[in-house]
Amino acid sequence: MPMDTQSIDLNKVAHCTFELTGQPMSLLKCSNNESYEALSGLTGFANDPAAVGNLEQGPLPPGRYYILDRESGGRLGRIREPLSDLFARTDRSHWFSLYRDDGSIDDRTVVNNITRGNFRLHPIGPLGLSEGCVTMTSEIAFNQLSIYLHNMDGDRIPGTEKKYFGILDVIDPRTAR
Repeated sequence: MPMDTQSIDLNKVAHCTFELTGQPMSLLKCSNNESYEALSGLTGFANDPAAVGNLEQGPLPPGRYYILDRESGGRLGRIREPLSDLFARTDRSHWFSLYRDDGSIDDRTVVNNITRGNFRLHPIGPLGLSEGCVTMTSEIAFNQLSIYLHNMDGDRIPGTEKKYFGILDVIDPRTAR
């Protein structure tokens, strides 16, 4: 079933789509008329809609996600994350969080009785991993998309005070019509 795009105010927030093609690479298509190479899931599971229930290996599940700034990880996150980033040779402070619109707007969702979460939109790191995030293959493209998203006015997620900059619709082509 196609996602409702009528309710998205493109004057306030961006709209992106990502199709779980089953191929090693897919395209993240956004309302700035750009398409970006991206993947979701580890090698062997990347972009495979049949693998969405594979914890930390499969792609993020189909559905609608809010794109918002990533919050730091807990009480010690501001101390622990820079050290972790140094080791991983990345900077998570520029990443975006993806919160699934599943009736409970948070950093987790349940698919096939398995709790998955911590989905992010970020550039690929030196290790080339994607544990279910939407991982863009180009840091330059990620920076371009980040500027586009942050130039949007944004809106509040209904029922919360959380500001989001865009909507991401993740599509399973096996069920989309």
